[in-house]
Amino acid sequence: MLEDVIKQRRLRLDVSIFENVMRSGCVADRMALTRQLCDLLNDPHSGIDECRQVMPIVTKLACDSDRNIRDIIASRLLKTDGLSADLVFAIVADEDDIAVPFISLNPSLDDTIMKTILAVGDLKRCKAVAARSDLGPASVRKIVQDGGEDVIIALLGNSTVRLGTRYCRRVYNRFHASPKVCDALMDLPNLPCEIALVHNQRTAEEMRKKAQYQGWVADFRSDDYISDKEEVNALRILRGVDTELLQPVVALMSQRGMLTTSLLLRAGMNGHLPFFEWALAYLANASLRKVRRATGTMSPRTVTTLLRRAGIPQDAHVLIHAICQVSAATGAVGKQADAEAFGRALVEVIMTRHAADDEHERMHMISLLSQLTEGRTRTLVSRLSEGLSRVA
Repeated sequence: MLEDVIKQRRLRLDVSIFENVMRSGCVADRMALTRQLCDLLNDPHSGIDECRQVMPIVTKLACDSDRNIRDIIASRLLKTDGLSADLVFAIVADEDDIAVPFISLNPSLDDTIMKTILAVGDLKRCKAVAARSDLGPASVRKIVQDGGEDVIIALLGNSTVRLGTRYCRRVYNRFHASPKVCDALMDLPNLPCEIALVHNQRTAEEMRKKAQYQGWVADFRSDDYISDKEEVNALRILRGVDTELLQPVVALMSQRGMLTTSLLLRAGMNGHLPFFEWALAYLANASLRKVRRATGTMSPRTVTTLLRRAGIPQDAHVLIHAICQVSAATGAVGKQADAEAFGRALVEVIMTRHAADDEHERMHMISLLSQLTEGRTRTLVSRLSEGLSRVA
């Protein structure tokens, strides 16, 4: 027991010496003391009790009137773990060029400290917290709920933070009018597709309002151009959605008026059959299995019944029958087909098997193909349409 007492006394430092230097020492003495104490905190062989004893001294030095002393502490303890909350906050409260690098890198900042900085800190400090690689869940929640535009952008740019659907939705609802936040949000690799679809729709609506206000619609038919871009972007977003996740997405699109005949045709023409089938099933209030059975076997009567139940306009029926025919013939039912190959096969079916006796109907189908297909298929259809027009 006597040996334990002697060992404890050896571990206990005489901090009164340090306090005397702080009170009566010159700047050079205080700077030398600061370096020694920082070295002690950084030394892996220092005991826990020793570090605990000198921590209040270092905290007082972190509030010293001489900037050089405060700078020594912040720089030498930049990557030191285990610092007390009082010492951390003393450094965080210092000038920006001292505090911000410390906030960005020091491992002693736990979730509670980070959340406190977010609650009372200025913009630079909050952005530094938002960019940390070890940002805690409480801090993420605080930023999503209360963070300003620049802090939210810093959070969205933090590659180590994966925001869930609820947080992404909260950010979008708060900042859907901010182009900078929306751009950063749309760049997230895990962004829920429903948010991307809603943003795509809102962007198109804003463009229509601007075009109407500036008088572009009558002159340049910008409304058709905007609608075309809106659907192309929507289809691009939908291509990234797993087939088993399409059902709730289709329901959302229907509720928001996105599930149009034009988009349905565009999806089918470009070989995006999973969405085409889910959309048709939803609109017709039928099971996906029934839709795939009808399109896979190319049962004209069943397909026609589905189209009528779905409320698809009559002038689109022949084209949808052609899409189903190509889908069945190529074995693409339920799959994402190559857009160019599917489009060429669709043109061939229309030219050789459909509307052979009705030139007007065939021209109408060719016109729809030229509007709703993409890439080489659109070029092919445009040339074909020009040729048919010259013949007529």
